[in-house]
Amino acid sequence: MTIRMHTVSKLYSKTNMSDRADVIVVGGGIVGMSCAYYLQQAGRKVSIVDRGRYAEAASTGNAGLIVPSHIIPLSAPGVIAKGMKWLMNPESPLYIKPSANPHFMKWLWLFQKHCSEAHVQKSIPVLKDMSLLSRDLLSEMCSLPGFEKTSLVHNGLLMLHRSESAQKDNEELADIAEAAGLEIERLDHAQTLNLEPALKSEITGSVYFKQDASLEPEQLLRALEIELRSQGVSFIDAEVTGFKTNRGAVTSVTTKTASLECDTVVLAAGSWTPILGRKLGHSISVQPAKGYSVTIPVDSPSLRIPCIATDEKVSITPMPGCIRFGGTLALQGFDDSIDERRVAPIRRQAGLYCSDMDDIPTWSGFRPASPDGIPFIGALPTSANTFMATGHGMMGVTLGPVTGKLITELIVGDTPSLKTHPFRTDRH
Repeated sequence: MTIRMHTVSKLYSKTNMSDRADVIVVGGGIVGMSCAYYLQQAGRKVSIVDRGRYAEAASTGNAGLIVPSHIIPLSAPGVIAKGMKWLMNPESPLYIKPSANPHFMKWLWLFQKHCSEAHVQKSIPVLKDMSLLSRDLLSEMCSLPGFEKTSLVHNGLLMLHRSESAQKDNEELADIAEAAGLEIERLDHAQTLNLEPALKSEITGSVYFKQDASLEPEQLLRALEIELRSQGVSFIDAEVTGFKTNRGAVTSVTTKTASLECDTVVLAAGSWTPILGRKLGHSISVQPAKGYSVTIPVDSPSLRIPCIATDEKVSITPMPGCIRFGGTLALQGFDDSIDERRVAPIRRQAGLYCSDMDDIPTWSGFRPASPDGIPFIGALPTSANTFMATGHGMMGVTLGPVTGKLITELIVGDTPSLKTHPFRTDRH
């Protein structure tokens, strides 16, 4: 059985829309909630406006991996060639649907432009520093009372390989990570199974990234929402239709039923953020990248360490009461249909751990992908009081906390924890 699933938080309730907020955050996924979390800590009165499925669709079925190991941006040398080869394979992990949409064409052009070794080398320290800081911020957040069910564990990540080509890919990644100062260990078949004896995937070896972690993303969202409500953050279940401005500054955010006044706006609506940005005269290049996941129930997960099967490009994440398998990057707009061919490798991996897959549903969600693999975090050049936080691709859960921290520092005027120039919203 394969169905489309969207989990909408039942905690959302009607809020007094007449209450004026210092900051309105548009988008209630991990990035939007992280922005609200740090803004309220800085003394700002915050409201989150979300139509229910904006960013939750990309957060709840996420693989739950916290991956400082992922320091190479999506736009890297060889990706175009692999993509062309994969187009002939109906089960390939990357799918690009041809489209004459001008926004899509611009994204592809920018993506191709950034597929260079120079861009990779420039991006590695940016992504590494960002990911490590975000992991530490997430650890602080998950140590709060009420966050126990997030099940954050620092067990690292195993990048598994079976074929010679996958082993070569993993070893190249290990060399780059090691040169960047990350803690890694190269393991053969026996060493891998000694570290993770419950592994059922066919392998010849692995690379162990010791600084990675994992959690249950839906529980993180729930815990964050409860924490934010307890601190006075308002949640407004509505779709943003536009903005009222005066001399280049947003004075209110409009929905179908209300006009919400505020001093500052943060656009953190995932793949939908560019649509909102264009309403304010600023266009960023972000495309929805659809991904799939399958979650199998288990009485007590025997797996301890999250893995990525490099040959199949499938992630394997043990969580409380289940194991989640995820993968695929499909660039086909907001087409939410489920392609059984793309899901097949994911379900095959899941089938190694579950004897009956017939009643296991498939989840899908859109991840906001930037063409250079770097998120957009910063002020809009067209609006004096509007900020943007999107383009995290498959790294939304990993980079959510640091994004919220940086947005808050920019809004309140504090010195940013990281240099924000690489994230500027007008870089393309």
